[in-house]
Amino acid sequence: MKRVSARAEAAWIGAAALTVLLALLALLVWNRHYFWYGDTPAAYYGWWYHLGDLVRHGEWPTLDPHAWRAGDIAAEGQWGLWSPLTIGIGLLATVVPDMLVLTIVVKLGLVVVAVAGIYQLVRSYDAPPASAYIAAVLAPMGGMTQYLDLPSWAAAEMIWALFPWAWWGLRRTMLREANPLPALVAGYLLVTVGYVFGTIMLVVAIVACLVDCYLARDRAAARRVLGAGILLGLVAFAVYLPGVLTSSVSDRSSAFTGFGGKFTTDPLALVAGILPTSAVPSTSAHLLPYAYLAWLLPTVFWIDWHRARRDWRPLGGLLLFTVVTLAVVDGPSQLGPLRWPLRLAPFLVTGLVVLLTVAGSRFGLARPSSRRLGLALGWVALAGALAVARASAEWRANLCSALLVAGALGLLWWLVRAGRRSWLAPVVGAVTLAAFGVQHAFFATPPSPQRNAPTELSTYQALYPRAVGDLLQVGASDVLDRTDAEAARQLPIGSGWYLTGLRSQNTYTAVSHRVYKYRYCVYYQGDTCPQLLDTLFTIEPTTGMKRVDLLGISSLLLIRQDFPARRLLHPPAGWRVAERTAYAVLWTRVSAVPGAGHVVWTSPGTSVSGVDAGATSTSVRVDRVPAGGGTIVLSLLDWPGYSTSVGSLADPVDGYLVTVHVPGSAQGRTVDVAFHPPGWTAELAAWALALVAGAAWSVVAAVRRRRQTLDHTATT
Repeated sequence: MKRVSARAEAAWIGAAALTVLLALLALLVWNRHYFWYGDTPAAYYGWWYHLGDLVRHGEWPTLDPHAWRAGDIAAEGQWGLWSPLTIGIGLLATVVPDMLVLTIVVKLGLVVVAVAGIYQLVRSYDAPPASAYIAAVLAPMGGMTQYLDLPSWAAAEMIWALFPWAWWGLRRTMLREANPLPALVAGYLLVTVGYVFGTIMLVVAIVACLVDCYLARDRAAARRVLGAGILLGLVAFAVYLPGVLTSSVSDRSSAFTGFGGKFTTDPLALVAGILPTSAVPSTSAHLLPYAYLAWLLPTVFWIDWHRARRDWRPLGGLLLFTVVTLAVVDGPSQLGPLRWPLRLAPFLVTGLVVLLTVAGSRFGLARPSSRRLGLALGWVALAGALAVARASAEWRANLCSALLVAGALGLLWWLVRAGRRSWLAPVVGAVTLAAFGVQHAFFATPPSPQRNAPTELSTYQALYPRAVGDLLQVGASDVLDRTDAEAARQLPIGSGWYLTGLRSQNTYTAVSHRVYKYRYCVYYQGDTCPQLLDTLFTIEPTTGMKRVDLLGISSLLLIRQDFPARRLLHPPAGWRVAERTAYAVLWTRVSAVPGAGHVVWTSPGTSVSGVDAGATSTSVRVDRVPAGGGTIVLSLLDWPGYSTSVGSLADPVDGYLVTVHVPGSAQGRTVDVAFHPPGWTAELAAWALALVAGAAWSVVAAVRRRRQTLDHTATT
């Protein structure tokens, strides 16, 4: 790498970050809620808050029984149980009253992290700072980053931001025999976000580094990369194994659905992806520039291909990464539990801009010919034609975009021919800002739903003060929240329930317990069908009890628009109307019952007492049981991982309730029913081994480097 002073490096990184922040801050001035769409308020913020609140109170949760189908925190993954980054954000969420401010700070901070990481990654290929600046400015402008990850999918933004640092750390360890600590720390933070696509991309980056080692015939470097990969694999084992071992009862599909459909693309869409406004379908009613990659890609025609063919080997791993990512993004819509390949487009953008800028710095022609300019402009013309063919109604946007890109390429070609290369970086930065402006002028709104979720923590914490015990919302509020801001202030959606302090079963999950979900028609974001109210008061045949009693529910929040007014005001016997708002009616029991985790039924002749229910364990004393044994049913979902100290687990009552068979000898004994994520001992061991081995390796490397420095000083 060409030596550049630390001050100069910091200035280039600062310039890149400032360029990108200038665009995003302008976007926020226009729409201050741009980062508050879709899953950010519906899923991630509530997860952050609840995790931070539990950690503040000395708990590290693997299960929340009161959340029922959304309560298997270890299996969910995206909670970030193992992640210092996610826990840190969660702790901040518990003390910052303005949720929008914290969200903006977190998301802008992640963008800066990404910009700096991409800069360092490009520099690891000996590219000059100006080339690194160009890549760092282009990468955050990809269509998926702009229209889904930034506004909605916070976990996707996290893995994208951390990924270049992990790859840079691997290359640093590989090339310089440097301390592996940066690679291990960045890799650990990436994996523990719990969003599996980041780990998949990390595996591809590790393979890319191993390819570089093979091409360089450097076995020692390969061993270092492989060692880092093994340690990070142990972390991934701890993070993801609970979800794998829970899949037998979850609702995650494992089908192959072929090509096409939601969040997919095709080769022609990617060819047109040099235009910031080249749109692909997002839903039946929307076209958005998801497949936008980078406007600078046509400069690939200005590379000296003879030199590139001769000296390509140092870029072999980078080429492999880009090709593999391209194949994945253009792949089937669902492969097993992995779906929507276009969500990996930000990694494709990263690979392409890093490859383009590194190759350009190594093999770029000093004076590209007019023919080469013509080829670049021909790509722009083809992209424009494809874009118009796909979305004729957006011809103005694509014409404006094509003219901007064509003019910018012409200007860059002239600057290169004139030997004014020092102007290239600032011009690229300015054009990128202009392309950003054109894109958002024509496509102003993200596709994710704007649910009008309140941004003040106090709003949530003041809701339903008369609710008691465990609560279940009956009816659909999602569409109502999207169209009525006042409704959204009264009806939390998804993980917003965690912010209320109430124990609700309507929180968000991407996993869900299959039997419970379909029994009670609870959707991913917490909405339910109106028929649930009837279902709750039906009799479960084994116990002869109402299902509302088996679930330990003491509060029912009924959405007004889904029920006749007469029914809302006449609850069944044992229930009363506790609160009424313009959008909902709250029923509560006259006498509240214990919530999740407690014993709800015992078989004839069996009685228990002294029930002590916690988050992951329930203890009961068996007072009486027939000689042939008895059955105890608890208001708990039968997630894989439960065990009992006495007797054995039986087939779950109603298909989902934890059920324990106790023998006749259990009389007078205490039964402990405990939950640990399946494979828990192995997962903890893998995590601990990764940390201990990684720390030991880092210390040994630091000591060795210090000795080498001292020896070198002594000899000179």
